[in-house]
Amino acid sequence: MVLHNPNNWHWVNKDVSAWTRDYLEEKLSTISAEEDGVSAKVERLLSMDGDVDVSQRKGKVITLFDVKIQLEYEGKTKDDENVSGTITIPEVAHDTDPDEYVFEIDAYSDNASKQPVKDLVRSKIVPQLREELAKLGPSLIAQHGKDIQHQPGENPSSGFATPTYHPQKAKTPAESKPTTTQTTTTTTTTTTGKVSVNTVTVTAQDEFRTTAEEMYTTFTDPQRIAAFTRGAPRQFDGAHVGGKFCIFDGNVTGEYVTLEPPKRIVQKWRLAQWPEGHFSTQEIFFDQNDVDRVTTMRVTWTGVPVGQEEVVQRNWDGYYVRSIKQTFGYAPESVWLSAISKHKTPSSSSSSNSASASASASASASSRQSHTFPWIQVLTFLLLFLLAVGLERYSDQLPLPSQFLIKIKNR
Repeated sequence: MVLHNPNNWHWVNKDVSAWTRDYLEEKLSTISAEEDGVSAKVERLLSMDGDVDVSQRKGKVITLFDVKIQLEYEGKTKDDENVSGTITIPEVAHDTDPDEYVFEIDAYSDNASKQPVKDLVRSKIVPQLREELAKLGPSLIAQHGKDIQHQPGENPSSGFATPTYHPQKAKTPAESKPTTTQTTTTTTTTTTGKVSVNTVTVTAQDEFRTTAEEMYTTFTDPQRIAAFTRGAPRQFDGAHVGGKFCIFDGNVTGEYVTLEPPKRIVQKWRLAQWPEGHFSTQEIFFDQNDVDRVTTMRVTWTGVPVGQEEVVQRNWDGYYVRSIKQTFGYAPESVWLSAISKHKTPSSSSSSNSASASASASASASSRQSHTFPWIQVLTFLLLFLLAVGLERYSDQLPLPSQFLIKIKNR
């Protein structure tokens, strides 16, 4: 999912299945009918199976849903006999007209006396259900479209936009290794002041060739923070519970909640463009491997606003993970070996190239000789062999000295 979404161009998706179930429970359970002394009413939503999403692409908000719904109804006959049963709708879908929906009416205890209630459900309740289900798509867009689409004139920042930070154009092997990231599919709703924010959980994981203590210090020491963020913090109250910080030119703010050196840090964490006053809870674990001195950093954000997952993942990898590795040298050894080979002095490089060229020329000449000499031997042998065979076969017809012919025949 995309946060930096100029002109609402990118595809953004939101799972609203839980909201839809509550919506249908509320709207459908009010439907009732009565005719000729027979009555019926939808009592409750028994089940809803399937997916319901609200999506946005190229500025257009759409709904994608395909669910199976089962309702329970109750009613009475003219003789005041209680009747109850189920209404099953096998498919309620965004691409199906409500007039095409199929309704299966069943009674828990079916007999002829209860048929009038079933007939009333089919003739009076079903049309009301079609009408209410036709409103589902527009209601989804009205309620959730604003969460996945920027309003006209709005174009939120992409994240930590600090002009002094310039990522490398050519990625080294360690940096090209993607950070393991995951976004949960469950959407929750939190209330910040008077604003209701739909949120998700995001995780990330990466490795550093250093100790857990060094990594912990990197996130709590103001000088180290200034080093990898390429600028002094606008605010840093200190690494203690309740200590607030503001970094990346004000694009990231937060507050320390829990500090367990050197294993764990919990802090409030937010981007400047998030709803005012809304913070995610960021939990960082440092797991050190004592065998090769590699520390795995596991990060979890709880409460990231829907639509902003990708920017958190992308900028965390670029402005935190890569910057920390480049600044403090926490990348694997292969990165430094690669960097050394790319930054040789001109003289050593020149002499090395010259020696390499000479060796290459010698090797090339030797190769040509070694490949040419065997062929000459083979051709010479064949010519001599053919000559000997010819002389032996046609010796009687050729005017050769008798001594030479005797030698050929004796071979």
